[in-house]
Amino acid sequence: MHKIRIRATLFAMGIVLLLVGYFVYSILQDKKRVLDEKTQSHRELLRNAYELSVLDTEKGLNHFACKMMADHRIVDAFEAHDRDALYALAMPYFNDAHVRGDVDLTGFIHKDGFHFLRLTDPKKFGDNITKQRPMLAKAIRTREPLTSLDVTKYNLSLVSIIPVFKEEEFIGIIQVSAKIQRIQDRLNAHSAIRSALAFDTKALHQMLPNHQSKTYGSYSLISSNDSLFEQLPADYSFIDSLSYKIGNKTYIIASRELMTYAHKPLAKMIYALDITDDELAYEKEIRNVLLISLLLLSLLWIILHIGFKALINRIRTLSSQITQQLDDQLHMDSLTALPNRKALLENIQQKKHIAVLLLNINNFKEINDLYGHEIGDKILKEMANSIQVIIEEYSLKLYKMHSDEYALALSEYINVEQFDTMCQTILTRLHAINCEVDSITIFITFSMGADICFDKGCNLVGRADMALKTAKKKNLTFVKYHDSLHIKEEYQNNILWSKKLKDAINHNRFALYFQGIHEASTQRIFEYEALIRIMDEDGTVITPASFLDIAKKSRLYSHITEFVIRQIFKQLIATPHRYSINLSIDDILDPKIQTLLYELLAENSVGDRLIFELLEGEGIENYQEVLAFILRVKEYGCSIAIDDFGTGYSNFAHIMKLNVDFIKIDGSLIKRLDLDLSAQDIVRTIVEFAHRLNIKTVAEFVSTQDIYDECIELGIDYIQGYYLSKPKPMPL
Repeated sequence: MHKIRIRATLFAMGIVLLLVGYFVYSILQDKKRVLDEKTQSHRELLRNAYELSVLDTEKGLNHFACKMMADHRIVDAFEAHDRDALYALAMPYFNDAHVRGDVDLTGFIHKDGFHFLRLTDPKKFGDNITKQRPMLAKAIRTREPLTSLDVTKYNLSLVSIIPVFKEEEFIGIIQVSAKIQRIQDRLNAHSAIRSALAFDTKALHQMLPNHQSKTYGSYSLISSNDSLFEQLPADYSFIDSLSYKIGNKTYIIASRELMTYAHKPLAKMIYALDITDDELAYEKEIRNVLLISLLLLSLLWIILHIGFKALINRIRTLSSQITQQLDDQLHMDSLTALPNRKALLENIQQKKHIAVLLLNINNFKEINDLYGHEIGDKILKEMANSIQVIIEEYSLKLYKMHSDEYALALSEYINVEQFDTMCQTILTRLHAINCEVDSITIFITFSMGADICFDKGCNLVGRADMALKTAKKKNLTFVKYHDSLHIKEEYQNNILWSKKLKDAINHNRFALYFQGIHEASTQRIFEYEALIRIMDEDGTVITPASFLDIAKKSRLYSHITEFVIRQIFKQLIATPHRYSINLSIDDILDPKIQTLLYELLAENSVGDRLIFELLEGEGIENYQEVLAFILRVKEYGCSIAIDDFGTGYSNFAHIMKLNVDFIKIDGSLIKRLDLDLSAQDIVRTIVEFAHRLNIKTVAEFVSTQDIYDECIELGIDYIQGYYLSKPKPMPL
């Protein structure tokens, strides 16, 4: 036993060594990353510090120049060519700025380019150096402020040139400059950045043949504020931001091209930033990490040697608890504490269940909207408890599915008749319960879809879900899955037509057919109704009966409406005929469709030949929106027809409120008009009502001479149907 413990301890110690090694490695990497981040921040500092120093120097120059410009006596003396007065007035300003380190040189130059006064050399004047100093020439020519690095007679300097005006007359310029050393001093003072200037060696030798300086590549140092620039590696080549070890210190050294106002290179400035403290701190932290690691290893050896067994048991206990928590989270509904859908699917896969009953609370969204989600959650928990009580006598297990849905899974064999009885009994008992939540009595009803299968590999949940959707669709309380429901085929058909619709949209395979609407008395065509078709890949013409419902459910309907609208306006522009198009309530409420219609009606004066057929069968219940639409399009001369009148929400009050021009009597009445006396009575009532309101009537689906004759006898104004004309691609 002792040997086993030793071996186990040694094995564990090996693992600990690996873990500690990984721990140390991770810390070292982290420290290295911190050092790299600091180094990177230093590089950013090098990149930005120069700009800040230049801006600071430029600010001092401009402040000095503006103070002088604000003294009208200086401007007057400059204009009057009074050199002595100008010198006496400007020198106090110059001395003050020079002491602050803002300026080194200042000169007044007339608009003809001749120096009038140099404050640092007042005896020298009258020369014109604009040819040698293009920056001066540009400032005089443009009469605009100009700031840039430039090589003056005295030094490489930051030069700021300010135009001088008196009463809007240009009299010359003021040139103020600070030597490049000012910028270098600011770099060192503000950010501890040392710097040096380097010129192209060939150009330097042309200007100063005897100049001796340290050379790096094609550049030579001409000035520096630290001796370290004399110690740069011999192969230093001005590449961007590298670390260099010089003596016992480490520096980040970078270079920058100094450009003129015309973006021509003047020289290079080299920056150096001491990062030795960062590296020393890094090395110290590494030593501390190694020391702590050694102490940790020693302590772990003692702990492992003494309490290995207890440690392993504790780890096992914690692992078991965590695993159980994760398993609960994965397989349990957080609200009801019931096993969830994943748990159900796994149990079915393990062949623990032979049947599934899906229960869905009817109109639960409305309950949430009425009482709030907090009450809704309480209802879900209360119903879970109620269902649990109801199924106690059965071998059923309760699961919480998504949203407002529960599942009951059967684990013991029963025959089909017993299964049907059990389902009906559970539903009956559920519907007898009133849910009491926060002193509110809420009446809950359920829909149920169920499937029982004794074969292997049955998709119990999927088939029960199909049955539940069928129950919802047909407004039934219970549906049991059976192949005769053809639910799967319906889904496959929906997928097929969704793909066909998407393909027709992508490849523009929609077309309009037109069916004539005839005056009943003369059979002359009064208007054409536009009917949508899909031209399939094999040339088959597909009617809306096959795809219109799918288009609405798959949110593709608006694409079809937009196509119809655009095409019908092309027809209106190209032909003299009248046309009608169908609009659903969704079309009318769609801002995009409204905007398109109003724009086309405004752009084209064809509204008096356009009729909108509103689908009465869908239920015209948004009176304000629909009425606003009707009033708007009637401003353009359009007419309004109610389609399929006689079904759905058929209500004469609708017609009176909406101020329509035509009523199209539903085809289900017209088809049997020659045989059904009840249909004749209904149609006669509609026609008489319409004529009293001066509304014209249209009979749809007139397919025979007998139906046509009956329509004439009943006084219908217009006839539409195969008896007189069939839909065709283009009107004749």
